[in-house]
Amino acid sequence: MKSRNLLFPVFIGMIFILSGCGNRELKKDASKIGDLMCRNIEVMNKLRATDPADTITTAKLQAQGEQIQNEMQVVYKEFGEKYKDKTKDPKFGKAFNRELRKAMLDCPHLSKKDRELFEKDLEE
Repeated sequence: MKSRNLLFPVFIGMIFILSGCGNRELKKDASKIGDLMCRNIEVMNKLRATDPADTITTAKLQAQGEQIQNEMQVVYKEFGEKYKDKTKDPKFGKAFNRELRKAMLDCPHLSKKDRELFEKDLEE
């Protein structure tokens, strides 16, 4: 009888611990994607601000943008392999979107309008 009473709290504790680990992993993965998205925004902003006649800077920024796109493809592939069937779960999608929005709020290159939208989405 005592072992059953002890087993239940241990079981519940393990569920909380394991679910917390998953949230940390999701947060870490969302942060990685958010960082790449932020870097991409930075490059695109610089590219828009560059004089079109400055072909050297334009080519350099375009190459950086392509590099980021390649990194994003790798990260998205890894994300898909890691979470497989979970990506079809609406609760998982909602949790991921929330973590991604939090990560994007750390981006200094985010426009004021986008920042306000992300903050509003997080409030809901």
